Amino acid sequence: MNAWVCARSSLLAVLLGCAHRSPVVPPVDASAPTPPVELVALIELPRSDATEGLSGTQFDPSTRTLLAVQDKAPRVVPLQASSDYRSWTIGTPIELRGRAESAWDGEAIARAGDELFVVAAESHARIERFTLAGVYRALLPVPEHFAHARTNKGLEALAASPSGKYLFFANEAALESDGALATRDVGTCVRIGRRELRGERYEERFYRSDPLAPAGSDDGEMGVSDLAALSDHELLVLERGYQPGYGNTARIFHTDFADLPVRIDTERPTLYKTLLADLGALAAPGISHPAPQPNPVLENYEALSIGPRLSDDRTLLFVTSDDNARAEQRARILVLAVRIHPAARVVPAAALHADP
Repeated sequence: MNAWVCARSSLLAVLLGCAHRSPVVPPVDASAPTPPVELVALIELPRSDATEGLSGTQFDPSTRTLLAVQDKAPRVVPLQASSDYRSWTIGTPIELRGRAESAWDGEAIARAGDELFVVAAESHARIERFTLAGVYRALLPVPEHFAHARTNKGLEALAASPSGKYLFFANEAALESDGALATRDVGTCVRIGRRELRGERYEERFYRSDPLAPAGSDDGEMGVSDLAALSDHELLVLERGYQPGYGNTARIFHTDFADLPVRIDTERPTLYKTLLADLGALAAPGISHPAPQPNPVLENYEALSIGPRLSDDRTLLFVTSDDNARAEQRARILVLAVRIHPAARVVPAAALHADP
């Protein structure tokens, strides 16, 4: 579960590394009508220790940097974007130091104020707090039921609200007590929790994923791989699936934690959701992939971050894939421009189409 990340301790300087450009998406005519979802850039990250196993990301607009947590080693990798978001510089990883536990399974990252929050162990529902420099501070309590997850289907997603008031988190697929895994007929039911960071209030909602793709095999998987918060109650949800013989599925949905009434979906009342972007429907000129895929844009996307709002009222989203340290998979960053309305700083949309 993977993603690329932001800047170092003081977040300060932009760390040096190797720069990578997107060879895929050509400049777009800025005068043409804008689609609801536009693939601005697809960046293939070079294979290295720093790009392996990226599972969650957090975007820092002040430095145009994604902070990505790795799942195999306790560290965060800074990835800084150019002004047009078409090239990215890989910085020196930030080691997460002072942890009491030796086991590590980094799955997601979020920033609130001067702290980083990291899902450090999926199966044990462990969220740890660090300084921006990567020094361990404390363990964040999580409801006990999240520790009773199916193997490799536990805590997977994490997001802080822009105000810094709340932290959201979710499991990947249904707890055994909450129902079955996804099938071709119905999705899996997960829990999204919202916790006050400076108080004791905690709330939980059920959210149901999409079913498996009808064209794929029955033994595939589908679930929630990341969250991104638009406000204290609005969320974007990244759903990710895989089916042998078919390939990956990846969609981004909008949901509102405060929505009432909720819809009755199979056994459990679940949040309404609205499809924002189907990554499998994106145009992909010139992209190839060795594995079976319904669309070569698709990969094992595990991380979602919200970027700046553009002057044409669209917002940039960054979706990052985990290569699982496999030769047939790739670490990628997708830069999408979509129509949503988060509170974010505005940058000129025309800058995305300028010559590099």
